[in-house]
Amino acid sequence: MRVDRLFDSVHLEPGPGFRVRPFSGEHSTALHFHLEAGAVAAEHAHPHEQLTVILRGELEYVLEGETRVLRAGDAVFVPGNARHGGRALSEVEALEFFTPVREDLMQKLAVAEAVSSSAESSLH
Repeated sequence: MRVDRLFDSVHLEPGPGFRVRPFSGEHSTALHFHLEAGAVAAEHAHPHEQLTVILRGELEYVLEGETRVLRAGDAVFVPGNARHGGRALSEVEALEFFTPVREDLMQKLAVAEAVSSSAESSLH
């Protein structure tokens, strides 16, 4: 059984005040993200289909030029290759789900975990 600690393990930091932690199975990826108030998730696109669920906070979200404020309990579908991004109006925590697997994020996480493990080893 594979289990991961999404909330308190090593996170990637794609930008200031923006942290993400992915976890993948064979065909999909779940991702926990945290944005500090005012932080920005830069507009981008990827071939993966995406579902985003806001757990807490308010996120000004842009999807293909349409802007909407998402709040706790809101979910949004992002088709593959659609441009999207957002700005945290308050501290935001969310879960995202992707298909197929986000190999790019899993590779970046492997590097971040190796660096973290190496740093911890050097302290002992």
